Parts: sequence; C-alpha cells; structure tokens
Amino acid sequence: MDGHTSPARFLAYLLTEHDISVTQLCDRSGLDSDIAWAFLAGRLPVTQTLAEQLGIVFHSSGFWLTRQAIWTRAESDAAAPGDGDRAPLC
Repeated sequence: MDGHTSPARFLAYLLTEHDISVTQLCDRSGLDSDIAWAFLAGRLPVTQTLAEQLGIVFHSSGFWLTRQAIWTRAESDAAAPGDGDRAPLC
C-alpha cells in the first residue's frame, strides 16, 4: 500500500490482514461503530481523535495523520490542472 491508497482502504487492508472485525476494532480502540463504518466508506477523513483511536490498534496516531495528509495531497494534485495549464508562480 502506498500514498495512492486512501487511509480507509489501508485500514480495511489491515483489518483483513490481521483478521480483525470492525466490532473488534471498536472494542479495542473505543471507536464508535458508526464512525468506523463511515470512515471505511470514505465519508470521513482522519481527524486527531480518530488517529488516536486507530493508533491504539494499528501503528500510531502520527502514522494515521501522515497517511491522511499524503492522501489529501495526492487527491488535490490529481484534481489540479496539468502543468501546462498552470499560471507561472512569479
């Protein structure tokens, strides 16, 4: 998994790899199941609170915040016009 994978897809991958259900994730992390499902569906970004809860089970809160930042950057770069369409910076 790389920066071209959303944090939600990466979490889904980790859950599968470690044979952890969403219920188990919520029990271990204190995460609300509605929030977990909304995040996995791609409707919520990683917030500080969510990162802290995910960090309890997988990696660290910083890992999740960094992953979200990389994803947000990749998404904004993909939505930006091509290099030839950009106005010069100076």
